[in-house]
Amino acid sequence: MSTREQIEAAELARLSLFKGVAEADLVPLAAASCRRRLNDGETLVEAGEPISEVHWLERGQLALRVCHDGRWVLVSSLHVGDLLGWSALREDPTALSSARAIGPAVLISMPASGLLDLLAGGSSQSQMLLRRLFGIATQHLDESRAQLLQLGHEGVISAG
Repeated sequence: MSTREQIEAAELARLSLFKGVAEADLVPLAAASCRRRLNDGETLVEAGEPISEVHWLERGQLALRVCHDGRWVLVSSLHVGDLLGWSALREDPTALSSARAIGPAVLISMPASGLLDLLAGGSSQSQMLLRRLFGIATQHLDESRAQLLQLGHEGVISAG
């Protein structure tokens, strides 16, 4: 079972996304965020479930999988520094894939709403626009994933 630890604004400030953001501006987001430790094989999110957090992988690896035609398909492996949970930033946030730890993993998890507040300056209208923008990006990623899954039905390609 995963464990959670409180984090400080200085830890968020070290993430590439927040480079140049004053630590004082990150205090509210840090207060709502945590460091999460997963054991080998532990699932962080399940495809199709509602989600509300964005995560940065600090240590370890995660496998992103989807169930297609009754079988699990690996769609991506995430490594240190990768961001996951983009779907939490869109309207009607649900996980597009299941994320499972490959060995022990450590993540920084933060509420998507807090991240959106920081990005948007707290306006409900600008938060809505950001959610829509990320929704478009997420939809494009989902369409790409569907195309990759369809490629698997074409069989083996060989020269000659």
